Formats: sequence, C-alpha cells, structure tokens
Amino acid sequence: MSGSYISPEYTHCIRDARFRYNVYEPEADTFLFLEALDKDTNLLRELSPSRCIEIGCGSGTVITHLRCLLMPPSSANSEGTGEGKLGEFHGTASPSTAVGGPLFCAVDINPLALEATGVTWTSTLLQHFTFPTLADHFNNVFKAEVPASLAAPVVVGTASSAQSEKVEANDVCSTMSPTPPPCETTVATTVVSASDGLPDASPSTYCLRRFQGDLFGPVHDALGTKGAVFDVILFNPPYVPTSLEELQDAVSKKDVITAAWCGGPRGRVVTDRFLRQLPSVMSRHGACYVVLIKENDVQDVIDFAQHAFRAYLAEADVGLAEGDVLEVVEVAARYTGEHLSVYRLRYLPPYRDVDPLLA
Repeated sequence: MSGSYISPEYTHCIRDARFRYNVYEPEADTFLFLEALDKDTNLLRELSPSRCIEIGCGSGTVITHLRCLLMPPSSANSEGTGEGKLGEFHGTASPSTAVGGPLFCAVDINPLALEATGVTWTSTLLQHFTFPTLADHFNNVFKAEVPASLAAPVVVGTASSAQSEKVEANDVCSTMSPTPPPCETTVATTVVSASDGLPDASPSTYCLRRFQGDLFGPVHDALGTKGAVFDVILFNPPYVPTSLEELQDAVSKKDVITAAWCGGPRGRVVTDRFLRQLPSVMSRHGACYVVLIKENDVQDVIDFAQHAFRAYLAEADVGLAEGDVLEVVEVAARYTGEHLSVYRLRYLPPYRDVDPLLA
C-alpha cells in the first residue's frame, strides 16, 4: 500500500443525521484498532488470508482499513496508468469465493450501520484506489468499468441464526435492529451461495459482503459451516461495564448507540458469547483482533478464550499438550479516560494445522 491513503473516509457518519444518531461514530477505540492493524501489517500480509470478517462493523472504518492494508503494492491512486498487479492471496480457511483476492465480510445487527459501512468502503476505495488497481481489476476480470457501489446487497440472517446458541434475555440480539430505511437494499433471508443472485461486481475481492444479524449467525446461514471459517476476524465489542438493567433498557428501547458500547456486567455479555463461537470460525493459521478495557478483567477474558479453544480442539480429537493453546498479544494500548487495548489471538505453533472442519 502506498500513495495518498492514510485512513478510511468516514465523515458521512458525522454529516448524515441518519448515521450520526443511529451508528457508532469512530472514536478512540476505533483509531486504536487502526493502529493495531498498522502495527501488524506485515503479519497480516504473511497470513495471506482468503477470508476476512468484522463482527459489529458499525461505521465500517476497521474492515475498510484492513482491505486497504492488504492492497497489492503500489496500488493507491497515482498519475500512472500502468496495470496494477491483482492481489492473489492464499489462506488457510476455505478457498476465497472472491475474485482476485480475499473475501471480505461485515456483520451488524443494525441495518443503518451496514449502510454506513457500504459508504465507507466504497468512498474510500474509489477515492484512493480507482487507478490503477480497481480500473485494471474490473476491466481485466469483468470487462467492465468500476461500479458506483462496491458493497453487495445486505443479506439478512434467518430468524434461526440468532438462536444458534442459547441467547440470554440480557443479550443484544436481532431484536435491537431498527426498521431498515427505504433506501437500503436487503435480500431474501435464506441464501445458499454468497454469489447467487448478486450483482456482477459482487464476486470481486473489492466488493464487500454485508450481513445483518447476530454475531456469526447470518454468515453461517449464507456461507455454510465450512464457508464461515475466517483467517482474520475483527471485533470491537460493547465493552463498557454497566448494570444489567441499563443493557436491558437499551435493548428494549432499541437504542442502537447505547447498545454499541453498553457491555453489561464487567462489559462481558457480548464478548463472552463471541468467544464461545470463535473457535469454530477462526482458521488454525488465523488471527482474531478484539478490543478490551481493563475493567473487563483481561486475564479472565484470556482464560475464558483458552478454555473455549481447548474444549473445541478436544472435541475435534486434536492431541492436546498441557497449558495454553492460544498465543495472546497486546498489539496496541492507549489510555483515553479508560485503559484501552487491542489483543491478537492466534493458535500457538503446535496447533496451527489444517482445520478439523476442512480436513
């Protein structure tokens, strides 16, 4: 990555009142997440991911930044008109169903967040990467001009996807979603293939797949169990400790802004649910990045994750040694009135092998 790109375009989340009052605006935790990805750029490229996803995408700033970091070298807009080299990545999840590089997905229960994410993704890529990368890609692969939108229609998860695990009454689930605005396009709730019925641009690595629903539920619906395995997983959860009553109040009132940061007791209600699902969706060579604060009891979060992954490996009949199975690294940290950190979770080297699901 080179040229004019520094960070995603997200000012529409501030200018547009629909987004400003209904979508979590990029804040200190968002920018710390971008810093963490910047620090790990070399590692992310070495992973050669085939599938990447952000859960709870909000404004779409983080998943868009990841896409930009994984652009082919020298791909930012420039005066030259030479052909850009298409990014060809080969990861350890299922082979990418995207053309020219990794598949990128974004999930949120808030349809306005998914709309904002589509704008962030499209405006950033069009502003910084149209020439030569996008122009060459769409001309060479699709024999077409760069489309005006680089976000596929939103795929809405089925009602059953929110019930894929026991959802407690205090969990933020699909009932949080406000009514989708008329201008936002959604598709049928049951999707067999990620590319079926989507516009011609949708198979491109530069076209973001968007899913509305709870955590990984809608992705499982659309891609299936084997398809919903990812090499890079991004998650900035509602991590602020609050009372159970405050969280329940946000859910009952469908207050999407409060629910975006309101984490319930210890700020762990959604984080713990995410970690229980994580082992089945993270590839064995993959990495998960998650935002935590000191009040979440970070060591307990790490222990919780270690236990979840050990249980998953044991069920898959993987030989386990004593001790940890995960490598947990604090990639970036900052104090902004709260002790914020971004942690990277990966399997320790002995366990970085073919996924049991994919063997």
